[in-house]
Amino acid sequence: MTFLCSSRCRFVQLQPLRCLALLLMWSSCFVVAASSAEQVAELSLEMPAGELLFVVNDIYSDSLQQQRNTLTSQRQQRAEFCFRQAREACEAGDVAAALRGATRAVFFNPDHEAARRVLGYRRVGDHWAGAYAARRIETGEVWHPQFGWIAAEDVSRYEAGERRSGNRWISAEEDARRHATIDNAWQIRTDHFRVVTNHDREDASRLAIRLEVLYQLWRQLFGGFYLEPSQLLKRFEGNESSGYRSKPFHVVYHQSREEYNMALRRLQPRIDITLGIYFDTTRTSHFFAGPDQDPGTIYHEAVHQLFQESGRSARDVAKHRNAWILEGVACYFESLQAHQDPSTGPFYTLGTPEAGRLPAARHRRLVDDYYVPLAELSALGMTDLQQRDDLPRLYSQSAGLATFLIDGRQGQYRPALVKLLQLIYTGHDRPTSLQELTGQDFADLDRQYQEFIAKLPSPSAEGQAE
Repeated sequence: MTFLCSSRCRFVQLQPLRCLALLLMWSSCFVVAASSAEQVAELSLEMPAGELLFVVNDIYSDSLQQQRNTLTSQRQQRAEFCFRQAREACEAGDVAAALRGATRAVFFNPDHEAARRVLGYRRVGDHWAGAYAARRIETGEVWHPQFGWIAAEDVSRYEAGERRSGNRWISAEEDARRHATIDNAWQIRTDHFRVVTNHDREDASRLAIRLEVLYQLWRQLFGGFYLEPSQLLKRFEGNESSGYRSKPFHVVYHQSREEYNMALRRLQPRIDITLGIYFDTTRTSHFFAGPDQDPGTIYHEAVHQLFQESGRSARDVAKHRNAWILEGVACYFESLQAHQDPSTGPFYTLGTPEAGRLPAARHRRLVDDYYVPLAELSALGMTDLQQRDDLPRLYSQSAGLATFLIDGRQGQYRPALVKLLQLIYTGHDRPTSLQELTGQDFADLDRQYQEFIAKLPSPSAEGQAE
């Protein structure tokens, strides 16, 4: 099955958060002692929707030493607190919460060995790396942000403009000519992804790192989709994980939109209307370089790939029912935004009220009075969904519903959503599965969704409905 992502309008982005106290409050880790009245006031704020998440610094990051330089006894104590919460969450069966807790522990103490082990890392010299990266380091290679993995002894020559070709050295220009087609593309490999491109090696490396960040964020919300609590608990008890995929997620990054269209039109006649696409038949995502490249679409299609390939999946997933939730969850990740705080460093938000399609979902429901009831929506298969005249509006609604199921009512329905996705991807779902898993009639869920969306703050006047 092919996953098409409909085009969308942009909305004003959420302004970056301002202080460590607010970050910790929103991350639900614990309340920090505030040093001023202003910070105390900020601690009372709550996110009306969405998630605030951190990622772990590793071999692909450049701020590990900065984190080490700011390590204090207080941060170490906070790391231990988060790690205890992580283990408690795992013992209670909540894999995603356990992974979030372990990640926060590493945020406070980048050398927290037990948390690193839970997340699939091990120490190699001065670095923390997954098993794949560790193997590359142990063979004398280094990760270079421009070139990917290269031999440590070759770095100076690469930076001087030379490129290795077997046992010979050639110019960067000659290297580019030799990789001018996808059939002879560069390959950039990380712990979870392989990006092939005929565009630019540095751009491909950046894309691979962005996808690694996405993977970290995705598993903090949906780790329970593919990982059993008993498996994760073994890591808390001392067992190591490989931390990488023997068969990485395959991504093709085309040189231009024109080349992308020409290469894929045989597989998808409507390729011209897409900004990216995932084919489950070939287990490959395709994107293109250039001004039309859309980060939200990259996240959307990659999330389809993460769900499809992270466990056993049936053929023709959602062909006959429940297609909306696959698209809704992928649309939720279109709202991913990176932020930088001067005192805490980078952090990420998902599902916030002014990001992605959520403003459009609010507008459609409250202003246009557009809504397809869940009973009708859940009966639609993927082909039925994508042939509808109201597809863009339906994508907005699906994004809003997914946000409600992920974040609404303090995450009450998130476990049911994860179970629903497991049933869909293994082909064991029914049109009524959402009712059965939540214990709520569709009509009740419809009403609760409207209440949820009505409580969201109105988007900026600069935003426009989709």
